[in-house]
Amino acid sequence: MRPSLALLILFALSFPSFAQSGPPPHVRAAIQSVERMIDGSSDDTLETFAAERLAPAYRSSFTPEALLAHLRKMREAVGGSIGAVSVERDPDGLRLQISGRKEATFRVVIDPTGLITKLELMETPAEPPSPEAAIWAGTTWESLASDFKRAEDAGFSGVALVKHDGKEVLRATYGLADKAGSRKTAADTIYCIGSTPIDFTVTGIMLLGQRGKVALDDPITKFFPDAPADKRAITVRQLLTGKSGLPNFHHVPTDWDADLAWVDRDTAVKRILAQPLLFAPGQGEAHSHSAFGLLAAVIEVSSGETYPRFIKKEILKPLGMTRTGFYGESLGLPASEFAVGYGDSAVGVPNIPPNWGPTSWLVMGSGGMSSTLADMDRYYGAIGSGKLLTGAWAKWQQGEEVGVGGSDRGYFIFHATNGKGDEALFLMNGEGRAPATRAMTRALQRLVMGR
Repeated sequence: MRPSLALLILFALSFPSFAQSGPPPHVRAAIQSVERMIDGSSDDTLETFAAERLAPAYRSSFTPEALLAHLRKMREAVGGSIGAVSVERDPDGLRLQISGRKEATFRVVIDPTGLITKLELMETPAEPPSPEAAIWAGTTWESLASDFKRAEDAGFSGVALVKHDGKEVLRATYGLADKAGSRKTAADTIYCIGSTPIDFTVTGIMLLGQRGKVALDDPITKFFPDAPADKRAITVRQLLTGKSGLPNFHHVPTDWDADLAWVDRDTAVKRILAQPLLFAPGQGEAHSHSAFGLLAAVIEVSSGETYPRFIKKEILKPLGMTRTGFYGESLGLPASEFAVGYGDSAVGVPNIPPNWGPTSWLVMGSGGMSSTLADMDRYYGAIGSGKLLTGAWAKWQQGEEVGVGGSDRGYFIFHATNGKGDEALFLMNGEGRAPATRAMTRALQRLVMGR
């Protein structure tokens, strides 16, 4: 029953060629429209996209049937459940890389009004092997330590923990937490954990369910009586399982940053419930960060506490996760306790979570937190052992799982478990799209899952 985080490659939109401010609003709106189109499941979504976002001259270059076939091909290339979206300049426009069940690259040309004048699927050549990626070509339980050391020599910085048959076979630190200060990574260095807080949100809902305050088949009108007609039938279960029909994100072009721009709960809920659905509730499947934002609001309404307070009181404190917190929080620690992020963008000096302002409801429930290797190990151990939850509530998050999270400000977290004692966890202060990082995650996944 656990939602598969293998499909939730949850990075914020990254725009490495647009500097820290991101793309202009009309470009961002066009990119978001492509994402919504690909994340949908019906031809109605394709037709709406074509009518509203494609320039008339480009649209008329196809017959109606050919245009639908063209857009279906885009959707099929990704395979649904969008997670990662990255954008770079291209000599002929923009290169848009989207990861879902599959990964595809598109060329998009956008006119000054925000209309799309070209959208095509690009042939992606096989990625040439690199020396860094080759480190992980033949990884075994016995070679783990030497492979990680070779990765460190090639530039990997972070912390790692690997278990086999329930026993630790590796727990180590690598590289620098701060390059400018030549500060080495420590075992308790704190990292941004991307969208891993989705797990905390699921746990929070299960805790409230276990206490009888939330039922999985409750409609959202129990918590949001003014929900519009097309969304009144959405249930808590559908929010948890990607079947709500809600789009992936709810930031708008005027937000200065897709993660950090301050938005309060009421504004976020209004935005989420005002968006057109990708499909009727229960009639499709598409991952939605916005759905977990709505679940964070459900936690607040049901518990009578703020989401951060609830998570701290019910999860972090009972598990002794003293070095886990929300953006804008120093946890009473100096900046030197945090790893500096090295990604496509930076906010604050140094570029660390305490300098990013309070967690916005753009990401509350699906991001906006930082943690350590030891704290995340405590959390995953509690989930696996049933320390926080019992019965069917515990089983929801138990068993096999592969999850990643990251930030374009330069952090990445990976966790995999087969639910039987084999497990890998690492956090790093470098974005996770580099070939070497992808090779490492694939190798660890194969090792843990046995396939």
